[in-house]
Amino acid sequence: MDLELNGSGALVTGGNRGIGRAVAVALIREGASVVILGRDEETLAATAAEIGAAGFVAADTTDDGAVRQAVAEAADLLGRLDVVVNCAAPRALPDQVPGLAGLVDEDLLRHVDTKVLGYARVARAAAPYLRRAGGAIVNVSGMNARSTGSIAGSVRNISVVALTKNLADDLGSDGIAVTCVHPGLTLADPHQGDAGLVDVAARNALGRPITAAEVADLIVFLASPRGRPANGAVITADGGRPGGIWA
Repeated sequence: MDLELNGSGALVTGGNRGIGRAVAVALIREGASVVILGRDEETLAATAAEIGAAGFVAADTTDDGAVRQAVAEAADLLGRLDVVVNCAAPRALPDQVPGLAGLVDEDLLRHVDTKVLGYARVARAAAPYLRRAGGAIVNVSGMNARSTGSIAGSVRNISVVALTKNLADDLGSDGIAVTCVHPGLTLADPHQGDAGLVDVAARNALGRPITAAEVADLIVFLASPRGRPANGAVITADGGRPGGIWA
């Protein structure tokens, strides 16, 4: 299927690692020119060179002025901006004490400021460029939006869902589709790394770990003109968590 991304321009936040890096690779494979955004210039430069990105921009997404400047620089590097994929977020804390006992005020605020407001800041800065020819924003959230145990994890991810639908309603009339993807525990390569982590990642209905490349393929479809009808949708990409029913 031709995803009609050839010649388009895309910005991927958090594009120097994990799912963000996989998304950048997948977009480039589809013929898009990609700029990656992150905080570490050295890592960004190395990743951009390795994957064949059009360039990189450095910004902390908690800083609105830095975000606006970085998005403008990205649009200038690309000559246009058709796609934004928001992946930049603090790493999950697997050893965090669960529930109210583990709630640290500063940690919750950092997660919301970086992931929720950070996504909103990038979308706000990118909207004028996306409006020129329509486009797409894909927000990467996570399955903690649908589970308890980490208040910070649940709050930041369910808030991304609310942000996504608000943006979809607000920007849809401008031809901009906005969707949200919930990855589960995702591995860069299920054949490498900790065997225990691989086992946990395989506890889904498919019985195998889901890779970052697989999640990226779904995101790239939603970011393409083929994915526009999904505007406002929330898509899970965890291999099918047993038990729950979501209408």
